[in-house]
Parts: sequence; structure tokens; C-alpha cells
Amino acid sequence: MISIADEIICYAECVNNSDLLPLITFLIVVSLFLFTFYLKTKTPIHRVISFAGAQLSMVGAIAATFSTMECSRMLTIEVYLAYVLISTGVMLFLPGLYYKILIRRHNARPISEIVDWADDFVNKLANNSQIYYFDSAIPKAFASGKAIFVSVGMLEIFDQQELKAVLAHEAWHLRHNNKTPILRQLSLMTFTKYRPEQELELMADRFAEEIVGKGPLESARAKLI
Repeated sequence: MISIADEIICYAECVNNSDLLPLITFLIVVSLFLFTFYLKTKTPIHRVISFAGAQLSMVGAIAATFSTMECSRMLTIEVYLAYVLISTGVMLFLPGLYYKILIRRHNARPISEIVDWADDFVNKLANNSQIYYFDSAIPKAFASGKAIFVSVGMLEIFDQQELKAVLAHEAWHLRHNNKTPILRQLSLMTFTKYRPEQELELMADRFAEEIVGKGPLESARAKLI
């Protein structure tokens, strides 16, 4: 196995002499352009798409760079590939299991025990979803895996329309839970910070507003401040 210094030299020489150099350069330029667009645009969906596109371009540049390597048993490549495989496994499979852990941790119960309309309402927005309530005086709700969790405190102070706004917001997250881990995994693979959380929240709010209207959403938000 060659040393790290030798590997750096190998990267430089292999990339410089490779027919893929124009492609690698192009992908890096595209990534920088999309990231700049991400920083300048204010539209949530454009920010998410440009951020994901910048990361995909960088992953492509990394893959193309690795394909040019002619040195055998390179530690950096082996470590990176192991990192990608392990992080991908954790990122893709953990969310599907974590909500079950949360059910036990919070001693959560099906919301149908105390609210008779919530399951039907959410399942029209996100199929095969499950809603649970848990004992906490703090009004809060969150989505994980295939489930939405709502605190007793929220159920006590929110009226039906406000609760529908919250559930619609979380249902949006359930509908996109299969995409969110991919965004996070791209960030891990490119060693960039995962940033679109605010944009995802804004898109979830807009979805809730389309379902129940702006009034209940704003009222629910005011009670959470």
C-alpha cells in the first residue's frame, strides 16, 4: 500500500493525464454554479433542487476522479468506499426502524384511541401512515419513518383545524421521507453540510396551507412560539 503523499501525487498525475479531465472539470464547474444558484435563490423548491444538483455533480466528479486512478490499493479510495457503504446503509435503513424505537421510547399510543378522525384525514394525504400520541405537556409534533407523533399538550390546546394543519404538514414529510435520506446521504458523500431543512419546512407549510387554509396554519404556528 502506497503512502498518502504518494496517493496525492497519483491523483494529480492520473487526473491530469486522463481523458476524463474535461468531464471532471465540467462537473466541478456545474457543481459550483448550482451551489451559487442555491445561495442566491429564495424559492424553497429551487433551493432544494439546486443543492441536490450541486451534490450530484460533485459525486460524479469524485466517481470520475476515482475511475482515473491507476495506483493499486489506495487507502483513500478504500476508506471512502467503506464510508459511503456504511453511511448509505445507516441513512437508508435506520429511518424505517427508528420510528418503532420512538414508539417504545415515548410509550406512544395510537391516536385513534382519543381522536376518531385523524387517521382517515392523514391517510388521504399519505397512504399507510400511522399516528401516535405521547405524554408530554409541550405542544409538539414530528414525523419519523411511517409515523406521525403528536404530544398530549398539542391535542389539548389545538382545535381541530389547527391540528389538521399540523398533521397535513407532517404528512408532507411522510410523503417525502424516501427522498430526504437521499439528500442527507449526498451531503455525507460530498462532505457538505445538509442545509435544506428550512426549505423542506416551508414546502410542508405550503402543502398544509393548500389542505386546510392559511388561517389554521398561522394559528397553529402562533401557539408553538
